[in-house]
Amino acid sequence: MTHILLTRPEEKSQQLAQHLAGKAIKSTIQPLLALKAITVSEQQLDMLDDADIVLFVSQDAARFLYALKPELSKNISCLAVGKSTAEVVTELFEKQCASPIVETSEGLLAMPELNNVASKRIVLVKGKGGRNKLAKELKAREAIFQPLAVYQRLANPDLTTTLAEEWQNNGVDSVVLTSNTSIDSFLAIVTDKTWLVTLNVFLVSERCVSYFQEKAQAKRIINCQGADNDSILRAILNQHKPQQSHAMEQEIDITAKSTISDKPASQSAKETVNKTSIEKRSGIGKAIAVLALLLSLLALCGLAFGFMLYQKQQVVLEAFNNEKSSLAEQIAAANAQAISLQGQNQQLQTALSAQVTEAELALSEKIAQQLQPANQQAPELNREEVKSLYRMAEFKALVQADYLGAAAMLARLDVLLESFPGTQPAREALHQDIQALNAVQTVDIESIYLRLSGLIANLDKLPLNMVVLPEEADKVKQQALSDNVDDWQANLKRSWDLLVDDFIKVRKRTAPIEPLLSQEEQALIRHQLRFYMVQAQTALVKQQAVMFTAALQQAAEVLNNYYDVQASEVVYLNSQLSALQSQPLAFNPEFTFSSEAAIKELL
Repeated sequence: MTHILLTRPEEKSQQLAQHLAGKAIKSTIQPLLALKAITVSEQQLDMLDDADIVLFVSQDAARFLYALKPELSKNISCLAVGKSTAEVVTELFEKQCASPIVETSEGLLAMPELNNVASKRIVLVKGKGGRNKLAKELKAREAIFQPLAVYQRLANPDLTTTLAEEWQNNGVDSVVLTSNTSIDSFLAIVTDKTWLVTLNVFLVSERCVSYFQEKAQAKRIINCQGADNDSILRAILNQHKPQQSHAMEQEIDITAKSTISDKPASQSAKETVNKTSIEKRSGIGKAIAVLALLLSLLALCGLAFGFMLYQKQQVVLEAFNNEKSSLAEQIAAANAQAISLQGQNQQLQTALSAQVTEAELALSEKIAQQLQPANQQAPELNREEVKSLYRMAEFKALVQADYLGAAAMLARLDVLLESFPGTQPAREALHQDIQALNAVQTVDIESIYLRLSGLIANLDKLPLNMVVLPEEADKVKQQALSDNVDDWQANLKRSWDLLVDDFIKVRKRTAPIEPLLSQEEQALIRHQLRFYMVQAQTALVKQQAVMFTAALQQAAEVLNNYYDVQASEVVYLNSQLSALQSQPLAFNPEFTFSSEAAIKELL
């Protein structure tokens, strides 16, 4: 008896299992993959607002997108790879959704809706990963392609090699696999390759068939020609009927052989009984002969009944084969009709494109004819635009002190006047003003402000001019006591000096000594220097040049009076303050437009 392993998600497998149970086919449900939603941002969902066409690759893609509650506008066209997916999209989003006759990516690309998609925005709702066939082809057709992954397939954590052994022990002889990912998950847990080659493997597309053949071998690989339950069920039933017929033929053959083999055995028994009966009694021999004859007749009847069943089965098989041939012819005719319709559709598309091209050429010629008189007329200067640009340049220079911006406005005005005759004097005056505006030197307030900030941050590290004791006066070299009696006075003086040095020692210094600064005075001096530097920053921001220079001078005075002017840090700060004092600060330079008279004359 056929036992099929269904590996799709629980809901889809339950539907297929119910249909199989109605056909007396045993099935086991074990999903190989788990589907998990992917976080989708609002920006990604906004792609649907501008989309012209939305493609759905599976029912799961439609359901996961619906869970995000997007709004699909009425102008969006929806297409699906399969009929079942299209029905789910129509049910969830209440929009018509078309699907191809051949339920593959190639069939979807052959649909008329995707023939002329240049500059159209196409959003593909899909799972993470998968083929790039649609993306490559639609980009080649110059469409604006945007993928939108809403879910991902993860391996079922419950899958183990023990589970595969249970399938084998339970008599599983067939398996349904619907994607390359499910094929990988199935082969990963099947360790017994001898059992694998005995399986009937039902796959949903030619792509899956090629992928499985690269990975493993099986008894029989069947292409269901679609991923929906109807296509899978049809393929299973077509495979199940020949197996039933073969089993019945084997049963009839066994019955016939057993019947035929009964006859010689009965005859042999009859001869043996006859020999025995001749030796004993002739009456008993006749009875046994009659019994043997009856047994022979029964065997002949069984043989005739078995032969009749065999003939009936042959008639049923012949009818089934005829029906199968008829269905094959119908399918071939439908495929031929689909190919013919596709060819007709391409011809219609070609003819329609030619008509549209002709109409566009005719319209272009008509527009050109209507615009020709207007082009022959002399252009007229837009005086309001000239006046607006010139007033904007004056505002930037005289009010905002943005001299470069004013020069840019005058340059735009020059470009505007370039196309009109009689504007040469005005343009010469404009170029004179442009050069003068570019030559105006402005104060880089931000740069100077940041420069002062850097100097202020290092003020606490500057060394103050603290007291430094001068060197002692030349000391009298200490000499040892003389042994000469005549030097008794000198020896007495040296002995006295040595004795007095142990109690009181007076050191003589010839250089002047400055008084020490207290901690409060040091803090006050540092605060005063910082105050003058910050005051210079404030004057800079308020564009007060005199206050700026005065604050820097006071800061330099404090620095030279109370800090160690020999230290490298103080020397550097002094040089910076001198450089800032010498920098010219023309915050609002006077400027007069020389082109004003020429522009007024032009207007």
